[in-house]
Amino acid sequence: MRTRRRGRIVGDEGRRGLRVTLVILAAATMPLSAQGVPQNLTLSDAISVAEAHNPAFLSTKNDQSPADWGVKEAWGQFLPQASVQGGASYQAAGVQRYGTVNLGVQSTDWYSSSYNLGITWRLSGNTIFGLGNARASARATEANIDAQRFQLASQVAQRYVAALQAQDGVTVAQRDVDYAQQNLQLVETKVSSGAAAGIDAKQAQVLLGQARVTLIQARQQLEDSKVQLEEQLGATLPDTVTFASRFEVFEPSWSADSLLSAALRAHPAVRAAEAREHASVAASRQARSTYFPTLVVQTGFYGYTQKALNSDYLVRQAQSSYESAQNQCETFNQISAGLSQPLADYPKDCSRYDFTAQDRQQILAQNDAFPFDFTKQPLTLSVGVSIPIFSGFQRQQQVAAASAAVDDARQSVRQEKLALRTQLTQAYDALNGNYQVVQIQKQNQEVAKEALEQQQRRYALGAISILDLLQAQTTLATADQAYLRAVYDFHYNLIRLQSAVGRPLQPR
Repeated sequence: MRTRRRGRIVGDEGRRGLRVTLVILAAATMPLSAQGVPQNLTLSDAISVAEAHNPAFLSTKNDQSPADWGVKEAWGQFLPQASVQGGASYQAAGVQRYGTVNLGVQSTDWYSSSYNLGITWRLSGNTIFGLGNARASARATEANIDAQRFQLASQVAQRYVAALQAQDGVTVAQRDVDYAQQNLQLVETKVSSGAAAGIDAKQAQVLLGQARVTLIQARQQLEDSKVQLEEQLGATLPDTVTFASRFEVFEPSWSADSLLSAALRAHPAVRAAEAREHASVAASRQARSTYFPTLVVQTGFYGYTQKALNSDYLVRQAQSSYESAQNQCETFNQISAGLSQPLADYPKDCSRYDFTAQDRQQILAQNDAFPFDFTKQPLTLSVGVSIPIFSGFQRQQQVAAASAAVDDARQSVRQEKLALRTQLTQAYDALNGNYQVVQIQKQNQEVAKEALEQQQRRYALGAISILDLLQAQTTLATADQAYLRAVYDFHYNLIRLQSAVGRPLQPR
């Protein structure tokens, strides 16, 4: 029994630990928790969240760091380049051969090590104009990020307004349900008093059911719009999020010409296209610089050391060399003594060729240099100039491609301005038309509401039939929906106009 109790206790603790682990893993894998998004979400909040979490924008934003390092690299091309090489080798004793040639027997193993410090400084047209190209590319990258940020804000605004419209759509649908319930209560009161037929209540119930279906559809549309907004934000919205921003409908008072002038002058997309054009011009200059000569300055430091594994071999070799020199000295002394006129500087003291213990110690000390007691070589310095003459038309192809890229960039600027002109004109005309439609639909809504109230009173007095009452209710529901669409059509086209102008627009 105790074992079973322990098993249950351990099992409960294990399940609790598993649940904690699953919660931690779920939190780690979410793109952004719902707690990271405000409960009352404004449009400004939504744009900030999107800039921090939208994958496409973050991918574009990542281009800035390589572009900045490109400028640093271009500056670095003016500095000398340095490289250090080092190594060690081992060669065993034995017969040494080069191909079929016998080079003799090596009597000892050899260890060797070396280092080489090389410094090279190069100056060319590519280096000089490469800095301007890197700067222009960095500015183009920054302008492209700004353009993508503005485009993201426009896209978020579109999705946010769609969610706001769906939220207001739920409110309108709920109000229509309330109107239908009021009418049903009115009809049931008359039916219960015998002043109306039972069929009237059935017809009112049908219209209430239709209003409830519309409410369900409106709520589903709200959930769909939230999902679409989450995709644009790259973050998860709270379950009970409310969209807090409110936008007024106002009479547009801007001049189309002034808006177009501002768009062509300062729109982020135009600035990005112009920055790409400047970058292509800088790249063209760098391509043409390949015709310039190149100056190269090189210097280096070199060291080498070698050690024989068999020290006695070196001692015997040195001792044999000393004995040979001593024998040669004595031979020349004898020859000089036999001549009628002795050789100059003879006879010599041949004892200086005696192999002493000091000589032995010096040879052993020199052999103990491996691996870091290098013998340094003298400094080397070289200066050269190369002038390109013919490279198989490679430079001509590069220059032609760069020139074509410049022309493409200029055409891209023109295309961007033409597209903005079309977008701005269409949005401007649509916005002015939407403003007029909103005024008419607002008036229709007010008239339909008054008509419903009048029809409710008349039905209560028995002056009209149930069909007249339900028709008034349907007319108001239609007017409510039409006014809602007109208001948000105005906001959609205002966003389109702001997107074309390149900045927010406020009523004067």
